[in-house]
Amino acid sequence: MDEKIRALMESVDALVTDIMEPLRRKIINEPAFARLYAALEEVELVIREQQQIDRQLAAQLFLVYSQLVTQSNYVYDKSPFVPHIGKLQGMIRKIFGGALQNV
Repeated sequence: MDEKIRALMESVDALVTDIMEPLRRKIINEPAFARLYAALEEVELVIREQQQIDRQLAAQLFLVYSQLVTQSNYVYDKSPFVPHIGKLQGMIRKIFGGALQNV
């Protein structure tokens, strides 16, 4: 793994930590999500042509996505969660299988 990808993975790892703690209290950390989306855009550009992707990245994104969905089920007002669920789902598709979306 080259240094650019390693640095991006470390950045994503730190952001996931910043997101998960408040999320478990049903709080959306908007600044951390904004930084995560920016980092994922960069990740997508760097790994676009690779056949294999980092397993830890997949696990982290699945964790955040599944927690967003789970925690949204425990609140009456889902409006803070819904935009992030949709945006993260789209980014995951773009990173891990954008070409397969038209199959």
